[in-house]
Amino acid sequence: MAEHASIVRLTRFQPASGKRDELIRRLIEGAEGIRELEGCFGAQICTVRENPDVIVAISRWASQAAVDNFLRTTEAQWAELAKLAAGPPASEHLVAAT
Repeated sequence: MAEHASIVRLTRFQPASGKRDELIRRLIEGAEGIRELEGCFGAQICTVRENPDVIVAISRWASQAAVDNFLRTTEAQWAELAKLAAGPPASEHLVAAT
């Protein structure tokens, strides 16, 4: 495997009213399994210091194929997380320039 991730995925969640702690707990539990997927360099859940109501899931991947596999294998979990969020999560993918 390459030394550095070629894709960093950031997904921002806005928790539904009263669901912040549950959403964080579920995301942390999910990150544990994500770390085991082939091509994953790591996954963590963060809050935003400047906006504590926003939760960000960060994962680092070896390739687009690894990201695609992650999305395919976690579809059911995404549907469950949607019930805890005020709206759909917003994702962006940072692609290594080198």
